[in-house]
Amino acid sequence: MENYNTADAYVVAVGHLADRIKGGPAFEHGWPRHLRVLTFDERIELQKRLTSAGYDTEKIDAKMGPLTVDAIRRFQVDRGIVPDGYPSLSVLDRLRAL
Repeated sequence: MENYNTADAYVVAVGHLADRIKGGPAFEHGWPRHLRVLTFDERIELQKRLTSAGYDTEKIDAKMGPLTVDAIRRFQVDRGIVPDGYPSLSVLDRLRAL
């Protein structure tokens, strides 16, 4: 399997470039610099807490792949939060409060 850059900024930049090539508009808002990515240990904790709360991520590997994103979305929906699936510190804090 080939590796690729999973950084959020890289993913957004590539998608935005494709949109601009097709004639789409420029960004309307700035990058949310107040948000930080979770550390390795926090990502492990997030997956463990999601699974313990009934939102199985299938693996505890700190990788924020589609299974973990889906688990986050289901957790968010059940709590009336916008289901963006983003592994944020606020999601982890809500799981810690359970």
